[in-house]
Amino acid sequence: MQKRIEAQYMRPDEIIAVREAGGPVFLPIGPLEWHGPHLPLGVDPLRAYQGALALARALGGIVLPTLFAGTERERSPQMLRNIGFEGDEYVVGMDFPQCTLKSLYFKEEVFAVLLRNYLEMLIEDWQFRRIVIVNGHGGENHLAVIHRLLKAFNAVTPARIAFVQPMSHFPNSAIGHATLEETETLMVFYPDSVDLGKLPPRPAPLEHVRFAVVDDAGFMGRNPAHRVSEEEDPRKADPARGQEVWEMTIGELRELLEGAWVEREIVDPNRP
Repeated sequence: MQKRIEAQYMRPDEIIAVREAGGPVFLPIGPLEWHGPHLPLGVDPLRAYQGALALARALGGIVLPTLFAGTERERSPQMLRNIGFEGDEYVVGMDFPQCTLKSLYFKEEVFAVLLRNYLEMLIEDWQFRRIVIVNGHGGENHLAVIHRLLKAFNAVTPARIAFVQPMSHFPNSAIGHATLEETETLMVFYPDSVDLGKLPPRPAPLEHVRFAVVDDAGFMGRNPAHRVSEEEDPRKADPARGQEVWEMTIGELRELLEGAWVEREIVDPNRP
């Protein structure tokens, strides 16, 4: 029988055994957020969960239930112009005016308190000394909250908390929002949740402002057309390629964590 690694299905003695063996506990997090009309709102936390499962199977440890929480703030005038807006609009995260459903973003201070309390419980109540936050969301203030807590907890508690982010470790892949990479990796694990038919057929353009599907160049202000590039078009998604890239990514993260535990370094690859 396969060994249980998901905390909600484990008995107390099983969790204690993992802790006493020095195994880590993995916490996947991410908000329910608009990811175009073709993807589920759970893209970020779902990928974090799959990453946590894969790492726990490879390294040992347990996986906590996904924390469906994250935060975003209003976009700057420059970012709005990069994407294709005028620059004076009030847009929070990916909740563009034409989206049919808003994302569930926590207020920044609420997210910070929630995550802090969770980490405190894992350290004080469950007495784990190795914790890995597996994050799926790239909001700047969301990441800033994690960085601050990581620094504080590693300085003043007996635990060592690492932070990994699968989406930032896809090799040779631009980081867009609801574009090719996110689409084809979701198709690997949750094919029924992806419906490319919700997008206009190729070669119709995917305007950033209309669909809230934004490629890397769009975020960086390098896409004057303000539409998804051919290279990142989600309508070309191939789950076989998604599987290959995902396995490479998990392998890289596994090596990163293994090295960190041996060298007693703190893993924070996205440190500002």
